[in-house]
Amino acid sequence: MQLHTTPQNAHKRRGQHSRDRILAALQHQPNQSRDQLMQSANLTYDQVRDQTRNLCVEGLILSQIGDRGKRRYSLPRRCASLQTSA
Repeated sequence: MQLHTTPQNAHKRRGQHSRDRILAALQHQPNQSRDQLMQSANLTYDQVRDQTRNLCVEGLILSQIGDRGKRRYSLPRRCASLQTSA
C-alpha cells in the first residue's frame, strides 16, 4: 500500500515545522518580537503571525506588550524548564 501525500498533509507538516522553529527560537532567545522571530526562525511574516497566534491560543507561548507598545513572545516558565531539563 502506498501513501499519497495530500496538499493538506503537506500544509500541516509545514505548519508544524514553523511552530518548531518558533519554539526553538524562543527557547534560545526569549522575549522576541515578530520581526525578530522572522529572522531567528527564518520564516515569513505570515508564518510567524499565524503560528504565534496558534501557539498563544494553545498556551505554548506567552504574548505581552513590551516597551514602546511592541508585542513580545516568550515561553511559559513551565515549558522553558521542561525544554532545558530534557
